[in-house]
Amino acid sequence: MRKHLGWAPIGIIGVTFILLFLMRGKVSGYIGTTVLITGIVLALATALLSKKGKPKTISISILGILVGGFIMLVLGFMMNGGL
Repeated sequence: MRKHLGWAPIGIIGVTFILLFLMRGKVSGYIGTTVLITGIVLALATALLSKKGKPKTISISILGILVGGFIMLVLGFMMNGGL
């Protein structure tokens, strides 16, 4: 089972972004941020529990890029007041 668990984080990330797209304009930014952070934490936990291999490497790389981009975006808003 842990052999195929590496593909689950990629699916979790996909479902998280579909949820964010469907909720756009209908909820506050706080709820959207909470959904994003929850999806990333679930995907990271699932990726760390999976066995070594290509899916684990891909999912951890995607998570690193997403977290880094999110942090840069937040810092950009804090320093410059926008994009």
